[in-house]
Amino acid sequence: MISASNTAVLMAQGTSGFAADPLSALTSKDKASKLSASQIDGVAKDFESMFIGIMLEQMFGDSLGSEMFGDKQTADVYKGLMMESYGKEITNAGGIGVAPYVKAELLKLQEQE
Repeated sequence: MISASNTAVLMAQGTSGFAADPLSALTSKDKASKLSASQIDGVAKDFESMFIGIMLEQMFGDSLGSEMFGDKQTADVYKGLMMESYGKEITNAGGIGVAPYVKAELLKLQEQE
């Protein structure tokens, strides 16, 4: 998921305090909305960890079973948290190569302004 610091930067650059779309700051035509390369890197890594978490959640499906976490409702919450953590750890260990491409595209978007 997008970290609190990246979310705060993106939302602070929205037109009314909080942007309906947090990534709108990246595509805004306002020159003041440009993010630094390190901020874009953080957003790209957050995207990759979210992508990996969702992919893992789909891969595991119901194979972990609710007995591991309690009832069905509890299982859904804890499996989601576990997959999110797995996604972050995989990204921190080098990821699957999505973040560099996302970062490059976001930098290109900013250069076009």
